[in-house]
Amino acid sequence: MNGLSIRTFLGANTPNGFYSLYSPFQEGMINYIIKGGPGTGKSGIMKKVAAEALQREYFTEYCYCSSDANSLDGVRIPEKNLIVADGTAPHRMDPLFPGAEGGIVNTGQCWNETMLQKSAEDIKQLNTQAKRCFSECYHYLSAAGSTGSEIRSVARRNLDKKRLNHFTDGLIRRNLSRSESGSGQIYARFLTGITPQGVIVFRDTIYTLCRKVFVLRDRYGIAPLILNRITEAAVELGHEIYVFYNPFFPSEPEHIAIPSADLAFATSDRLHNFEPQNAYSINLSRFYLESFENEIKRLRFAEKLCISCLEQALDALKREKAVHDDLEEYYISAMDYKKLNALTDRFLKQLF
Repeated sequence: MNGLSIRTFLGANTPNGFYSLYSPFQEGMINYIIKGGPGTGKSGIMKKVAAEALQREYFTEYCYCSSDANSLDGVRIPEKNLIVADGTAPHRMDPLFPGAEGGIVNTGQCWNETMLQKSAEDIKQLNTQAKRCFSECYHYLSAAGSTGSEIRSVARRNLDKKRLNHFTDGLIRRNLSRSESGSGQIYARFLTGITPQGVIVFRDTIYTLCRKVFVLRDRYGIAPLILNRITEAAVELGHEIYVFYNPFFPSEPEHIAIPSADLAFATSDRLHNFEPQNAYSINLSRFYLESFENEIKRLRFAEKLCISCLEQALDALKREKAVHDDLEEYYISAMDYKKLNALTDRFLKQLF
């Protein structure tokens, strides 16, 4: 480890709508789930929990919101076997064992319900506008994902798979040995977020978790074939591994990090450019058959179409964020922040 904190996403805006990795995040941990409306201090409480953990030198994972990359959706503190997370839509959740291992933190007890009731119609209208923006976003992401799938399909049909597998097996043999812990656990996350602030990649997380980094330069989506093979080998050898999935293809890994081996593999493409800081760069174009040259012109057009659809999706997310900000104002004006601060202080004392 090269630091005490990392940044990730637990959910993603994808071609199939919102995709959640919150369930595995909860498993085996003490769960404190925060409930409340928009703008009622949920992210603020989690930031204070994380700050307290870092002050005590606990390793801390900041999990950000894909609908607002400045806001937290969760905090994980492994040394205390603890998570604190936002349990509201679109990732509704409750503590797995309420009272026994965690519970609910309700910021709703700090608002003036009468004030909110007077604004009920405005709040409903803003919620409807936000849903329309998300619907438009997912429409364009679906088109981008469909185009991206075709690019991947063409590339993989023109791939020398035997040569690729032989190369990957050599990477594994030279860089991975059996772990002493023998846990073989996978932590599923996103490192890339399609957000109102644009496409955000928490590159620093890779370099915090591992010093030795291989950068896979991959224009047409064959890196997952390597990453899946390495992941399987790492698990068999007993390593804990962070698998960071691709929001366009949430079943496919985009990057992996194996802290116990001080080793990571990061994909660099047109959307997620990784600069090789003390890294080994591998150009995956070497694994294509000669026949692939005949497809490149068509694929470049498909790439432009994919980028254009992504830009429209991002525009819809920006508009949704503006609506959400208006919605938050109603809740902010109804909050009793003295009560909220007291609630937060009690919660921090309970945890630490």
